[in-house]
Amino acid sequence: MFTSIKYIAFITVSFFISTNTIAQTINDEQTKLNVASISNPVERLSQLKPISFEYNTKQYKFLNLQTGKQYGFLSDNIQAVFPELVKEKRVSYMQGKNNYKNASIASINETSLIPVLVASIVEQQKQIDQLKSEIEALKKKKDVAVTQAK
Repeated sequence: MFTSIKYIAFITVSFFISTNTIAQTINDEQTKLNVASISNPVERLSQLKPISFEYNTKQYKFLNLQTGKQYGFLSDNIQAVFPELVKEKRVSYMQGKNNYKNASIASINETSLIPVLVASIVEQQKQIDQLKSEIEALKKKKDVAVTQAK
């Protein structure tokens, strides 16, 4: 009987080790659906109104808000331009002894603005490169005109 327990333990350990060593590699492209370029990033970002502010930590202690100067956006402003980045978040907090209350606050996924920022930089760089080319073409035309005028 002791031998059969050892044998079962060996099989169990072997199975555990072998199942843990097989790993599946999943490409991030496989996990994403409806992949599309970000349209009009510069135009959309120019509609945002970045602000500096301090949280009202005295009135909203239960939210454990950060103290000091902060930078960000008002949720209404983000909602108007990027509605998919604003979600309602439910928060439960204690008010008094054994008395729980619920609140709903707007939560902004500011991290998701990073790809929009990158897309806007790419768009602006294309515009800069195009303008540089136009300037060079105008300089050449000017040089030709000056040479012909002599």
